[in-house]
Amino acid sequence: MTFRARTAQRPTRRRTNRSDTRRAVWLTVSFSLAIACALSLMGGVFVAGYYRDHGAAIASVNSEAISKDAVRARAKVDLARYGRQLVQDQQMRNQGKITTDEYATLQSAIQTKESTANTDALTELINEAEIRQFAAKNNISVSDQQVTDQIKTDSTISETRHVKIISVPVDPLPPATAPTQADGDRAEAGAKAYLAEIQGGKAWDDVAKEADTQSKSTNSGGGDIGNTSKAALSIDPDLADAIFSLAKVGDITPILKGVNGAFRFATVTSIVPSWVDNDWQSSVGAASSGDGYRDFARNEAINQAVQDWVNAKYVAGQTVQRDVREIQIRTGFGQVGDGDEVKISIMIFAPGHATANATSDTDTKDAAWTDALSRANAVVATLRADPSKFAATAKDTKTNDDPNFASMAGDLPWIPADWFNTTTKADPSTGQTNSGLGMTAVADAVFKTGLAAGTILDPVLEPASGYVVVYFQGRRPAPAQRIANAAWAINNGTDFEAEARLMSESADAISGGNLGWVSPYMLTSDQQQAIFSTPVGRVSNIISVNGSSYYLYKVVSEQTRVADPAQQARLKRVVYSSWLNELQANALVWRDEPSVTAMSSASPGQ
Repeated sequence: MTFRARTAQRPTRRRTNRSDTRRAVWLTVSFSLAIACALSLMGGVFVAGYYRDHGAAIASVNSEAISKDAVRARAKVDLARYGRQLVQDQQMRNQGKITTDEYATLQSAIQTKESTANTDALTELINEAEIRQFAAKNNISVSDQQVTDQIKTDSTISETRHVKIISVPVDPLPPATAPTQADGDRAEAGAKAYLAEIQGGKAWDDVAKEADTQSKSTNSGGGDIGNTSKAALSIDPDLADAIFSLAKVGDITPILKGVNGAFRFATVTSIVPSWVDNDWQSSVGAASSGDGYRDFARNEAINQAVQDWVNAKYVAGQTVQRDVREIQIRTGFGQVGDGDEVKISIMIFAPGHATANATSDTDTKDAAWTDALSRANAVVATLRADPSKFAATAKDTKTNDDPNFASMAGDLPWIPADWFNTTTKADPSTGQTNSGLGMTAVADAVFKTGLAAGTILDPVLEPASGYVVVYFQGRRPAPAQRIANAAWAINNGTDFEAEARLMSESADAISGGNLGWVSPYMLTSDQQQAIFSTPVGRVSNIISVNGSSYYLYKVVSEQTRVADPAQQARLKRVVYSSWLNELQANALVWRDEPSVTAMSSASPGQ
């Protein structure tokens, strides 16, 4: 049988066309899907990038996020405000209300703010979120009218005055550490004498220089304060009131005693009255955005409402208060816990009357050096006969060859041995060193055992300076040792107030360390904790505040009471800032530091 292969059927045109169409459809669909995927991917990348650069949180406050765009918007508002402030300052300069130098100072301050606009804006937003959250929890709110009033307040330029203050601190006479009533009487008499000199026709600046030369206490609140508003004047409220009550330029306030014990009086050399910038809101709004500026003003109004709430509760209201005595020991110029300190005054006799002529490679037989020694010996002989002449002699630049020490009448504060080196030991809190006296030979001389207070030393050769004449006024233990000694004495029966009069360096030492009634937020959180955790009638542990002072407290009694007027005046200055510090310390704040740094390096307008 024969088999024959079957002939394959030829495809028809209709079937071929169907296949081609299907293939084309699938290709089109596949291509479209690919394009859609690509676009979707690109869109996702764009959205993610946009979110990262704009909407992503750069910080959060108690889970409330702050975006980068929010920071940029606030920076625009701040820059607009700074720009308008600069226009205001220019107007005042052109009208002769402030000097060119004062304008330059204001301009420099604004330029500094502009350079940190983004980081400052973020800090503002964080602080505002903390306050806004507190306000919401305590039903504190502001109306639209209060926001409008806040904008009007912003557009009002406060009265400013150029202020100069002469301050006479209550300094104990070495080797004593604590001021006495006699020291206070002497300081008050000194202030009266300076005021009489000015009223007698002597130039204010000359008297101020004289007062600065005689008094070496720090933080006594004197000097040329510059052009300032009343709100920016960080001094006792009664003195600020007196300054801004002066009727005209050149008038002088009465002598007032400050909370730090110093006796002060002041004058003003210029007065710029308050005025309203009618273009403030339109100018700031146009340069940023109207809504952005109004949001800023709303937060300002909320902040003021919260401040009023705090003042009503802790300044005007009844609070639990404690009657307290204190002993304060300042840490001075040495690292906390350093060794003994000495109190000296010095003057220098240099070869050729200039310390620049002195070198470490010294030929003391040279004529210039023998002349310096001869002059030093002559002055030593005079001063041993009458040590009270030291200050006047040290101020004489024809005698004292170091102008810097002459400007201080040769007087130096209590200092430890470390400060006699060229550089001091590194501060453990900062890692930094400071420039020292570079007088190790003087250190060897003044730290000798048994040296009596009031001694005028023989001239001490310091090759890099000259011959140094030293008036030794006393030696005392390190701050940490002194506060420990005070605590030991009290724990072993010494009356606290008696020890305060003997050892304390606070202004209230004269009254036995009577700090008076202490209420919440009057002092730092560390001080408040020490006082309110100590049982009534007991003495606290020693505490160190900000590395600048040691404190020891005795709690005499406790009452629930309203602050007296003098206490309220003090509280108004400090309560809100102390309360705010506590609020901020307890807030849960997160910041994306790398992103903050990246934003800081970019233009605020970006």
